[in-house]
Amino acid sequence: MTKKWQKYIDKNPLKKEILKIIKDIAKDNLASYKIKKLKGYEDYYRIRKGKIRVVFRKAFDGNEIVAVDTRWNIYKDL
Repeated sequence: MTKKWQKYIDKNPLKKEILKIIKDIAKDNLASYKIKKLKGYEDYYRIRKGKIRVVFRKAFDGNEIVAVDTRWNIYKDL
C-alpha cells in the first residue's frame, strides 16, 4: 500500500470497512462483494463502498491493489 493511500485511509471515517475490503482482496475472498470489471483495462476490477472505490488487478500470483480513492479521483491515476 502506498503512503498516499495509507494517509487517505487513515483520515476516512470508513477506515475499518476499507481495510476489510483490502484484506479480502489479498485473500481472494471476493464472493461477498459486487465486483465490476473496468472498461478499457485487461485485468482491472473495482469494489465500491459508498463513494469510495478500491481498484485491484487480478493476476496469476494473487490480486494487487492499484488504487484507493473517491469516485471523483480514482480513475485519474490509472
